Amino acid sequence: MLIEIHMIQNHSPSNLNRDDLGAPKTCLFGGVPRARISSQCLKRSIRKPNNPNDIHSRNASSFAEALQAYIGTRTKFFPWSVGEQLKRQEELGIPKDQRIPGVEWDAVVYACAVVAQKADKESRERIEKAKADSRPATKQLIFLGPRHAAEFVKKLAELRTTNRISYDYFQDPRVVFTTLLEIELESTTLDEEQQKRILKNCWLVVKYPHRWQALTRWAFQHLGWGLELDEEDSDDHIDTTQDLPERPAKEEAQTMARILNEMVLRAEDEKQTKDLLEDLLKAKTTSAKKWQGQHEEGRIDDKRNKPRHYEEFQKRLWRATGPMAIDIALFGRMTTSEAFEDVEAAMQVAHAISTHKVVNEVDYFTAVDDLGSTSGGAAHVDEAMFNSACFYKYFCLDWDQLVHNLAGTEPDPQHDPEGHRKWKEDVSPHARRLAASTVGHFLRAAALTNPSGKQNSYAAHNEPCGILVEIKKKWKTPTSYANAFAEPVERVGKPEEDAADESSIEGRSVACLADHVHSMRVAYGIASQLLWYSPKLWRFPLKYWKRTEDGKKLESEPLTALSFNVLGAEDGEYGHLKAESEDVSGGDNGMPRNLVEAVINSLGVNLEWADVKDLGKTSAKEV
Repeated sequence: MLIEIHMIQNHSPSNLNRDDLGAPKTCLFGGVPRARISSQCLKRSIRKPNNPNDIHSRNASSFAEALQAYIGTRTKFFPWSVGEQLKRQEELGIPKDQRIPGVEWDAVVYACAVVAQKADKESRERIEKAKADSRPATKQLIFLGPRHAAEFVKKLAELRTTNRISYDYFQDPRVVFTTLLEIELESTTLDEEQQKRILKNCWLVVKYPHRWQALTRWAFQHLGWGLELDEEDSDDHIDTTQDLPERPAKEEAQTMARILNEMVLRAEDEKQTKDLLEDLLKAKTTSAKKWQGQHEEGRIDDKRNKPRHYEEFQKRLWRATGPMAIDIALFGRMTTSEAFEDVEAAMQVAHAISTHKVVNEVDYFTAVDDLGSTSGGAAHVDEAMFNSACFYKYFCLDWDQLVHNLAGTEPDPQHDPEGHRKWKEDVSPHARRLAASTVGHFLRAAALTNPSGKQNSYAAHNEPCGILVEIKKKWKTPTSYANAFAEPVERVGKPEEDAADESSIEGRSVACLADHVHSMRVAYGIASQLLWYSPKLWRFPLKYWKRTEDGKKLESEPLTALSFNVLGAEDGEYGHLKAESEDVSGGDNGMPRNLVEAVINSLGVNLEWADVKDLGKTSAKEV
């Protein structure tokens, strides 16, 4: 089943979503420039969770507030979150004999920093801010559910008891550093054999400081790095804790990879390269030879000598991050980390485009120094761009995908009868109720939420003049009606296309939408249920023109009988209703109260809005 939302919304002068130059985003459509709001901007404004550290996001959106128990977080601070949950093991219900002791917390947090190592593109300003934050973080932004870190710690504590060998390997700094170095070596010119050799013995360089000092001394001599190094090469006289931290992190891995790469590049021939690596990676002293012997015999694990059941350990551990957040289920999750599975988005969101031609305008403004001289003149002069546009917005939700994302894959009844029973009786029904609650609150949020760009300067908080909800129970092909506006809408109506409101941009946009929807339904045999909402049904009815074969208009007809002028207020007020249908019964006299209630009743899943409306606030039950 598909649930599609088509929205006509006119905004007063604003700059809701700006490009890299600070101008409102635009695009060419139908051969003319249009105003544009990106899908990322629309999704962010709808799902926006609260962030007390961000002055612009301290308050959650209506969607996040209504579904607060299930809203996720997009962050790089997964390791830090794990560290915070390690302090709450008693509150998490972890048995006392299973709790991870404090002496191991740093190692666990350090191991978590390895996941999601592919760096995201960031602005220089953002990178500098990140450096100032001392919390342990991953390189890549990760979309986490509300209890992912807590469930991760609970599962890790359990596995520490049942599979201690794999647990020790997971949080071993040697393993973590080898992984970090492997990632850094991928961006160098070192060939595969050289990389294998370095990875096999990299901990030798870290373990014995004279090796690390030899490496960095070379950088000092040949690359001009300002490193102050001890000239003593004998590991018998060197404190092994001075030159490298106990758990060397990505900075040390980056340094080692860069220096080794430069060594190879500057070598005169292959023999010199081999000699350089041999000299650096070969054990010379008695203690080093002893350690390297243990290492090569497998008594000291590395990435090539992992425990037999380590992969199963990882699967069970990372499966704990499965409890799904509503916004992850809606908008999906893509990550290059094996620790977090990708989630196919249940909702597609189009870039909003203006129904008419738009040219950005320039606002020239000045500021006066309040304590300056009385002779007049501006203390500051600048320009800002803005526009005003009537947008067509389109959202397409796959109901079945949303329920699947929330409930997960159905367990095999033969191999896991108890898991299948629980899924069938508990998990799946709860996922369907939560999905229905999500649909209703998303519809409200899409109508009531606007992007925050430059709103302090423009306050363009404008409501939609019309929302068309289309429910396709059998027809699974999405249909955007953007081509209704391929020919730009004009303010003054054309005689052959006059509608109830024939002179405004909003009215003309609604009329063009209705005509186009009717044509597509007839041409392609689209079977769907249409529900129309407008705060002014008398001014913006969803009507199309009956026409002759050559296109001349005959008379206007409503596209659907299900029309509402109340969106779905929290207080449950009834609005004017022109609809009589058993499919949407549920309010007084068998009639739905408003658009949201009618949509939920129309899904055919035996749920009513009153039963699921408060699910996200009152239930913290995990899906």
